[in-house]
Amino acid sequence: MRQISFCRKEWIYYALALLCLAAGALALTVYTAVRFTGLLLCAAAGALTVLGLLSRLSKTHPWARWARRIALGLLAAGFALFAALEVRVLSWARTDAGTPASAIVVLGAGVNGTAPSLSLETRLDAALAYALDHPEVPIVVSGSQGPGEEISEAACMYGWLAARGVPPERILLEDRARDTEENIRYSLALLEERGIGGSVAVVTSGYHLCRAALHMDRMGGSMVPVAAPMPAQYLPLSVNYYIREAFAMAAELLLPNQ
Repeated sequence: MRQISFCRKEWIYYALALLCLAAGALALTVYTAVRFTGLLLCAAAGALTVLGLLSRLSKTHPWARWARRIALGLLAAGFALFAALEVRVLSWARTDAGTPASAIVVLGAGVNGTAPSLSLETRLDAALAYALDHPEVPIVVSGSQGPGEEISEAACMYGWLAARGVPPERILLEDRARDTEENIRYSLALLEERGIGGSVAVVTSGYHLCRAALHMDRMGGSMVPVAAPMPAQYLPLSVNYYIREAFAMAAELLLPNQ
């Protein structure tokens, strides 16, 4: 009975590994927009294969039994950390419509040539709606020019908002930032130069708000979250971004200066 139990356990590991590998390969080669999830599934396939091998070896090698227990413990700890970070990310994925803000900061995303990407357009839609409800506050559009972009993200956002009726003099361009930390730092500096303080409404994708809040807190600022939801038809892409963000948060917390 013990041998049968071990065999079943091994094949469960191997079957799950094959499922993860197949799903990961599909994500990497067909639905490439969720590439991060595909890589994660391939990594899970490798971990499950190792557990299956350790389970098999543990019948005759005591060290393998301990190695399997340690591996399971590490995986459990990793899942617990991931769950805790994901809860934190989800808790920030909201819009606070009640707290007043002295300025609006829109965080950049990819630009396709001169047109906003899907992520950037959702942020601009949310920024426009918030700006129309708060016509008295200035808007900072933040983001530099990246590979494959003909103009900076800030310039793209400036043109998009101006074309939809936002007065150009209301929009401040911050076109140096290359990442979230620089988005926040340079935008706050730009506002400080103009004597604008107080809480800042940060507009970005829902999954991204937690990391933005982390940097805002480190710089002593106060943030009002404004979430830009992804359209319902892009649910797999949204799930991929939320999964990836938990790992990005872990990197920010463990390596804050990198």
